[in-house]
Amino acid sequence: MSLGGENETMKILLCNVSWMKWYSGISEDDTPKHGGDYVRKHGYGHEAINFKPHNGVMYGFVQLRTGTININRLDPDSLDKVEDVLVVWRARSNEGSVVVGWYKHATVYRQNQKAFSERSFTYRGKTIRPEWIVKADAENCFRVLPRQRVFRVPVTHKGFGSQTFISFLKADIKEVKVFKAELLNYIAQVEKGVYVAPRKGRKWRIDQARKLRIERSAINVVSDYYINRGYDIRSVEKEHVGYDLVASLVRRRLLIEVKGTSFTSDTVITVNLSPNEYQRSKSQRRRYRICIVTGCLSSPIVHEFVWNDSDVEWQDENSGTSLGVAEVISANLTITRQQVS
Repeated sequence: MSLGGENETMKILLCNVSWMKWYSGISEDDTPKHGGDYVRKHGYGHEAINFKPHNGVMYGFVQLRTGTININRLDPDSLDKVEDVLVVWRARSNEGSVVVGWYKHATVYRQNQKAFSERSFTYRGKTIRPEWIVKADAENCFRVLPRQRVFRVPVTHKGFGSQTFISFLKADIKEVKVFKAELLNYIAQVEKGVYVAPRKGRKWRIDQARKLRIERSAINVVSDYYINRGYDIRSVEKEHVGYDLVASLVRRRLLIEVKGTSFTSDTVITVNLSPNEYQRSKSQRRRYRICIVTGCLSSPIVHEFVWNDSDVEWQDENSGTSLGVAEVISANLTITRQQVS
C-alpha cells in the first residue's frame, strides 16, 4: 500500500484517542485508559471500535471540542468531505503519547456522521452505536500491537494538536517537518515488520561475566525492550541502589528493576524484591518499573509493570495483568565467632 504524494503536500490528520489494546470493542481485559472527560464520565469512547471492520470498511471516531473538523486545512476546495488522507491515531500510554495505528487513503468528513444500527459494541449490558467522522477500506488500515507501540508523538510542542485533539501537521517549524518525515518512514518500516523507534538508544556495556545465564538474558532483553523505544540504557547493577538499569529519554528517567525466570507466562510466577528494591519501588513509584522476563532460556517475554495511582497497583498495560504484592518479614543473619573461655 503506497502512501503516495510528497511529504510537504500529503494530507495528514493526527487524531488523539484513548488507549486500548485492540479498538474492537470493550471487554474485561480491554477498557479505555488515559481518555478525556467523556471517557472518564461514561467509561467508554466512540473510538472503541475504530479498528473493527464493518462490511470491509473501518470507521473512525475522534472526540472533538466543536464536533467538526476544519477539512479546508486539508483541501481548501473541500465541501463536506475530503479524500485520500493519511489519518494517524495516537493515544497516551504510560510511556507518553504513541502511534497506535493509521488509515491510509481515508475519507475525512467535516462533521460527525450518524451511527449505523448494525455497527455497535456493548458496555455494561448497553448497546452503543458510535458516531464516526473518518472511514477507509479495511485493507488500508493498520493497528499496531500494544507492546510494539514505540513511536512517540510530541504533545506539548506547537503544531501537534495538544489542545484540540487533532493536528494537520501544517506548522512550518522544524519539529513538525522532522516528525512528518520520521512518521512516514516509521509507517513504511512497520508495514515491512520492523517495529523500532526512529532513534535507537545506546546500550551501556554490561559485565556479562558476573551474571548467571537467566539473569544475563533478562538484563539484555529488557535493555533491548527500552532501546527499541528510543531510551538510552545504563547499568547500575554494581551500585546496589535498588534497581538494575536507568533508562533515559530527553527529560524522562526511569529506574528499572529486572527479574528473570525460565518459566513461561502461562504458569504462576513469583519473584522477590530485596528490602532495598521494595523500598525504592514505593518511594519512586512514578518512575520505577518492575520488568519480569519469562521464558529467559527459550522465548523471552518482557512484562513491564507500571504503578497505577487510580487502581493502586502495579499493572502491565500490554497484557492487562497486575502484580499481587505480599510483604514478608526478613532478617539479617551473621556468623559470629564463639567465645572461648
